[in-house]
Amino acid sequence: MNLIEFFEKIPKKTNDIVFFDIDETLLEPYTNEPIVSVLEFYKYLVKHGYNTAIITARFQNEFNYKCTVSDLESIGIKKDYKFLVLRPLEEYNIKEYKKMARKKIVEQGFNPLMSIGDMNWDIGEYGGIGIIVLSNN
Repeated sequence: MNLIEFFEKIPKKTNDIVFFDIDETLLEPYTNEPIVSVLEFYKYLVKHGYNTAIITARFQNEFNYKCTVSDLESIGIKKDYKFLVLRPLEEYNIKEYKKMARKKIVEQGFNPLMSIGDMNWDIGEYGGIGIIVLSNN
């Protein structure tokens, strides 16, 4: 069973949310080519009314935010996410940052169904079912 088939079998709630990483999850970081299977799943979720959050380890500043939005738009993700979270400049512990970013969203009343990323810190506590994306390289 693939992820879309799985989601078609579960009842959807308005506060359900799925977390995504960007680099090596939604897109290849150096070529900005989409990782098609993950992008198709993301677009399925949005089309079917699921909330999505994108939590990246990219540092938060105006330039990075604009580049990140542009990178997402280049693969067809046009601000249809509920949250886009970039890492504060003073935060170097990526694992703790990702966990706390998910926690803050869950504390707003969202029900975490799944988290998808290429690293262990992309999934885990406050993330629902964790899916690790394996690189094609």
